[in-house]
Amino acid sequence: MAVHDLVIAGGRVVDGCGNPWYHGDVAVRGRRIAAIGAPGTLRGRRTIDAAGCYVAPGFVDPHTHSDVSILAYPRADSAVRQGVTTHVTGNCGMGAAPVVERFKDDLLREWDYYWGAQVSWEWKSFAGYLRAIEAQGTAINIAPLVGHGALRIGAMGFAERAATPEELDVMRRLLDASMRAGAHGLSTGLVYPPGCFADTAEIVALCEVVARHHGLYTSHIRGERETVMDAVTEAIAIGRAAGVPVEVSHNAPKWGAPEESRGNLDLADAARRDGHDVTVDNDSHTELAPRMSRALPQPLLDLPHERLMALLADRRERANVRRACESDELPGPGYAGLVKHGRFERIWVLHAPRQPELRGQTVAAIAEARGVDPFDTFLDLIVEEDDRIVGIFEYIAGSEIRRVLAHPLVMVCSDGLVMPPAEELEGTAMYWPCSYGEYPGILERYVRDEPLLRLEEAIRKMTSFPAQRFGLHDRGVLRPGLAADVVVFDLERLRDRATNPWPHTFPFENVPHGYPEGIDFVVVNGTVVVDAGEHTGALPGRVLRRR
Repeated sequence: MAVHDLVIAGGRVVDGCGNPWYHGDVAVRGRRIAAIGAPGTLRGRRTIDAAGCYVAPGFVDPHTHSDVSILAYPRADSAVRQGVTTHVTGNCGMGAAPVVERFKDDLLREWDYYWGAQVSWEWKSFAGYLRAIEAQGTAINIAPLVGHGALRIGAMGFAERAATPEELDVMRRLLDASMRAGAHGLSTGLVYPPGCFADTAEIVALCEVVARHHGLYTSHIRGERETVMDAVTEAIAIGRAAGVPVEVSHNAPKWGAPEESRGNLDLADAARRDGHDVTVDNDSHTELAPRMSRALPQPLLDLPHERLMALLADRRERANVRRACESDELPGPGYAGLVKHGRFERIWVLHAPRQPELRGQTVAAIAEARGVDPFDTFLDLIVEEDDRIVGIFEYIAGSEIRRVLAHPLVMVCSDGLVMPPAEELEGTAMYWPCSYGEYPGILERYVRDEPLLRLEEAIRKMTSFPAQRFGLHDRGVLRPGLAADVVVFDLERLRDRATNPWPHTFPFENVPHGYPEGIDFVVVNGTVVVDAGEHTGALPGRVLRRR
C-alpha cells in the first residue's frame, strides 16, 4: 500500500461541488491530492484524525484588497486561520501595479491606509510585482486582477476628466502587458477616484483588451443602494459590448427594495437568460467603518483638508451640503445612503480621539443630547474631530444579506484583506471583522444556527464557484490530481470571534480582530499551515497566474 505524505482520515468530506458529504480519507502527496478513499484505507507519514469534523477545499475569497498587505504580512494569519487558502486581489479598481514613476506618489497615497508604507515598492511592471510576491513568500495563494485605478493613475494621475486618446492608449498598453504577465482580468471601482472620473466608453475600450486575453471584468459598480439598478445595467452593458464575463462585486440590494423583489439580482438573472455571463459576490457583514466624512459626496472629498473643514463649519453652507448629500445625481458608496435618508440612529461612533466619551453612541443620540439637528451634528462631529472620527455605518439589513446570499448567482467574499496580527490592532480605530471571521461566520450563522444554506451549498459558494469563475480549475474541489488546498473544521465548535451583533454595544462582545474557533487544520499546496488551530509559520502559497 502506498504511503502518502499526509492523510486526513475519517472526516466528513464535502467535495466543493454541492454534493452531499461522505465519510472518507483524503491523501496528499507533494502539492496535490493523491487519493480519496473509504475511511481507514489510506496510509500517510502523518495522519490527521478528522473524525467528527468536515473536510473541505480551502476557501477561495474572490474579493480582497491584499495586494500590498500580503507583502507586509506574508503569514496571512487573518485569512488562513479562517480556512481561506486563496485571495483574489486587485479589486475595486485598486491595484499595486503597474507603477509609472511620474505618478508613483499618487499610487502610494492610494495604498497608505492598507499598510503600503511598510513595502519597498521596487517593482515597475505587473510582472515585477508578481515576482516580488513570490520572492517574499506567502502562506496563501494570490490570484491577481489589474486595477483600473492603477492604470488610470499611471496614465494621467487623478485628473478629473475623460482620458484623451493618447492616455487611453497608455492604459491599454499597460493593461495588455499586465494580462500577459498573468492577471485574470480587470477590476473597476467606479464610486472612488480615479475610477469615478471614467466614462463607460473608457471601460469598454479597456475590456476589449481583456477579451483578447480571455479574462473577466469585475466591478465595484458606479452606484450602490441608491443607484444600483443603473449601475448594474452599466456593468452588464460593458461586458456585453466588450465580450467579457462580468462579476458584480460585493453587490448590495437596492435601497428599500420590496421583500418579494431581488432588485439588481433580477438584472443578473435576466442577463443570463439572454446569454450573457454575469455573476455576483457578496459578504455577510451589514456594516462598514470608514471615517465619517467618507459618506460625503465626492466633490466635497476632492477639496483640500483645510477647505473642507472650513466649508463644513460654515453654517451658511449647510443647506448646500445637505442638498448635495441628498442628491440622486452624485452616486456614492452604499453607506452614504444613511446620511441621505437621515438614518443617523444607524451610525455609531467607533473612534473619536478628541472626545473618546462618544465611543459607542449613535449620531442620533448625540444630536438628541445636544438638542441639535442630526445632520448638523454629523457635520459638527467631523469638524470637531478634524476629520479623524470613524463611524460604524450599519447600512444593510440582515434580512437583505440573507436574501442575497441565498441567490444561486452569488458567491461568498470577504471584501477584506490580509491584516496584521490581531494583537497589533488592539485599541486602534481599525475595524475589519470581515478580514478575520467572514467564512466561519457564515457557516456558524447561516448554516448551523439560523439555517439558510445547506452546508454543501455554502461550501460550494466558498470554493468551486469562485475558483471556476476566476479560472482556478485545479482549486476549489477535492479530487485526486488537484491542488491540495484543504480545510478541516468542527461545525459544532465553529465560532466567529470578530463579528459583533447589531445593535452594537460597547465594549464589544467580540474583538473585531479575533481569530475564529473551530478551524483546526488548513493545508495550502500540500503543506500544513494551520495545525491544531495554530499557525506553523509555513509559507507555501503561490501566485496563481491566468493560464
